Formats: sequence, C-alpha cells, structure tokens
Amino acid sequence: MRLLLIVIACCTAFCVVPATTAQDAPTKPVVFETPAGKLTDLGLNAQGYREFRREKDSTVMVLVPGGYFQKRNYVGNPSIDGGAFQLHTEAFLIDKYEVTNSQVLKYLKTLSALKVDGDSAKVGETLLARNETWGLSIADGKVKLNDGLAAYPSVGTTGDLAVAYAKWVGGDLPWGFEWEKAAAGPSGLTFPWGEAAVDSTRANSFLHGPKHPMPVGSFADGVSPYGCFDMAGNVYDRCYWFETDKQIDPKAKPHMLRGGSWVSPHWANLRCVDRCAQPMDAAEGSVGFRCVIRDPKVLAAIGVESDPALRIHDDVQAAFAEASARNVPILLFLAFETCGQCDRTRAQVFTDPKFIEYVNQNAVLLVGHNPGHGVDDPIEPEEGSSILYPGCQAENLRETFDYFCYTVNTRVVPKQISEFSISPGEFVLNPHLELQERPDQMVLVGEADLPKSGNDPTAFIDALKRAQDELGTGQTRTDFLAGKPGPKTSWAPPEDSDDE
Repeated sequence: MRLLLIVIACCTAFCVVPATTAQDAPTKPVVFETPAGKLTDLGLNAQGYREFRREKDSTVMVLVPGGYFQKRNYVGNPSIDGGAFQLHTEAFLIDKYEVTNSQVLKYLKTLSALKVDGDSAKVGETLLARNETWGLSIADGKVKLNDGLAAYPSVGTTGDLAVAYAKWVGGDLPWGFEWEKAAAGPSGLTFPWGEAAVDSTRANSFLHGPKHPMPVGSFADGVSPYGCFDMAGNVYDRCYWFETDKQIDPKAKPHMLRGGSWVSPHWANLRCVDRCAQPMDAAEGSVGFRCVIRDPKVLAAIGVESDPALRIHDDVQAAFAEASARNVPILLFLAFETCGQCDRTRAQVFTDPKFIEYVNQNAVLLVGHNPGHGVDDPIEPEEGSSILYPGCQAENLRETFDYFCYTVNTRVVPKQISEFSISPGEFVLNPHLELQERPDQMVLVGEADLPKSGNDPTAFIDALKRAQDELGTGQTRTDFLAGKPGPKTSWAPPEDSDDE
C-alpha cells in the first residue's frame, strides 16, 4: 500500500508540470551594440541592480545608478572617518569581480609587441607583468597560466597594464569616489556588507584567511549593496586618487589602492573609505584591478538615461584651475544670510534642466555662502555636508564667501565683487588670473546684467555665452574628462590697461 501511494504521488507531481512550449521558452538575452563592444543584459542581480556581460572578456558588470550617496572623508584615524557628505555620481558600470589571470592572459596574447624579458612581460620599456606565484607564469620567453589559478584575481601586474586592459574593453579604472559608492552603497556603509566585524566569511584578510589570494567571488557574505564581490580583502583594487568629481584630472595616473587585501591585518584597512597607494610600475601579489565604463554613449546604448545634478564648486583654487584649463568662464554666486532672492535662484534657476546641462558642460559654477544671522537658527551645519548646495561642504562655502568679500586681497578681487550691492552677488569671471593686470579684469559680466529674481535661467546662459566669446574657444567637460588638450585663450588685457 505504501508503495502504491508513493507511485501515485510521483505520477501526480509529474503530471502537474506543464509541457514546455515555444511560448514558454526563455526569451533570448538582449545584446546591445555599444561603443565599448557587445553588452548582454543579464537582468537583475540578487540586490536588485542590472547586470551586463561584457562579451569581449566575458566579465559581468553591475550598473550603479546615478544619484547621491553618503561619501565619507578619510582622515587616517581608524576609529573615525571624518564628516560625511552627499556626493553625486552619474551612472556607471563596474566589474562585479576583479579581472582574473585568465582574462589578463587573453589580453596579453593580443599584443603583437609583447616581449618576455627574464621574468617580466613588457611592451617597449613599459612593464606590464612579472612572474608571480598567484598570478601568471612568466619564464623561458613564455607567458602562461599557473595551474589552478585561472579564476584568481590578476596579481603581479602593473598600473600600466590595468589602464591598458581597461581601455581594451572600452572603459577605464574607477575614480576613487566611484569605487567607494560601488563598495559602500547609497548610505555609505563602513564595510561593503554593513557594520558587522570582519570575519572569515566576509573577506580574505591576513588574520581571517589562508594568507594568499582566493578565486574571485569566494566570499558571498561580503558582497556590496550593489552586488560587487571582494571590495574588502582578497586583493586591493587600483583606482584614481579622486575623492570628489571636482578633483578629476584627466592627466592623473591611478596610484590609489582601495579595499584592503589578503595582506591586511587590521579591520581599518578593509573599510570602504580606506586607501593606500602604489607606483604604476609596481607588480606584486596583493594588488589587482577591476574596470568601469562611464561613457555616456555606452550607457545610452543600454537604455540608461542621464539625470545629471548641477556641479557646484566650493573651492576657489580648484574652480579657477579647472576653468582655466578648459578656458571657460566661472559663474560666481555669493549668497548672504537667509536671502529670499538666493532661495528663488537656488530653487528655480539651479534646478532648471537647460541651466544644469549648459553649466555642467560649458562653465564652472563657484558658490560662497555666509549664514549671517542664520547661525542663530541654522539650516547649514558648522561643518560637513551642505544642505543648500548638495555635494559641497558648509565650511568651504563660508571660506569661498570670505575670499571674495572679507579677505584682504584687493590686488586680486575687485571692489565690485567684494562690495556687491544686493544679495546674491552674481558675476561671470575670467579664469585666467595669470593674464590679468588689474583686479577689474576678473569680471567679464557684472551683477547688473544678471537677474536676482531667480526665474530666468536663459539670462545666465546668455551671459556665460557672451563671456565665452571674450575668452575664445572653450572645452566641454566631456572632452576635459577624456583628456583632450585644452584650448588656448584668446583673451588679453586691453591695450590701455596701464593708463589707470
């Protein structure tokens, strides 16, 4: 009887499964043709974020959406991270795992100029990789995989190889703040998995691991909020040393290391905010890399729409440096106390899509703010992330206001700025301080030509365009980030400038 019941149960279970039809068959994955090659949509990962397979090297990438995240400051003290602030990023794709030994070997085989010199692989005089126990075998004129290490992160490779590989797949290495967002998530976690202590289930560190690298993806309990693996421990990831978007220098090299590694004995080195450094030509067993793709054309090809935030500088020196390199004007906005006209401009002009698009690409916006009597009932904190100007620091905004209005620098700042008549003080500035022979040459468009009513973004854009005409050809932010040479300014002091 018992046997009969088992047979009936099995038959019932079998019979309720419907026959597979063409209509029920899995749909074919969507493959996108992009400037970075073919990307196959893999759907959502366990964390709810889209993943794509980069067909050139069969790597899975995670889409980190655009928006703000809680960026922590690294202050060198493992017990604190300094003040956190909201930082905006555009959407980007980042490798789910570090690039592996087998993937690097595949790339090296594409290099016709590759030569093996002893235990080193080079192109010309540029070192790409060295023989490494946990990396590639480089000896006797050959480069090959060590047995069993195909899925291990690529170590024994240099920063020059990492950059070249990233370009080969149509991408780049991460900016420091991009890497941190992918590791820490929107809320800025201490570790990729949260606040719990480091242990052997979450990360491969010196005190909680086998004291050597492990295959990528070996620590599922340590996955980041976006679904990236090994962003704490195993091997360091190489990045560019940029903590905000205002520090980006297209000529910089990726000297920063993030995430700690199997050699890290202290939990502090595995924090998302922690950082280290290594020269470009170093090649040893604790440093690997992962790639990002941030090209707007690639993102558009996979259906990711850009929703940019207004880029606001709060540092005078950095604003002038970028604007001068790109030969574009600076829009200066100086807000005083709890000014209603400042509120209207921030709420209407600063949120206008046409204004955001034009300023982000074709100008530099520099803001200073003095809370005045607002300190008695503050909106802005004394220090830390600004409420009124996302991505800025409250103390930096005060310093910028002081630079133009209170600091004794009359040989640089003209009175029309330091003694502006009605808040907000609004001016379009010449970024080329080194060419100016007297202070008034800093101002290309004065406050009388800029509306303070806060409802006319077109007037600001027109003023910036007039200023650009005086400076000559400017460089877009996109071309600047791509490392293209900046234009030379055609502006020169008026010939009668010595008469006054």
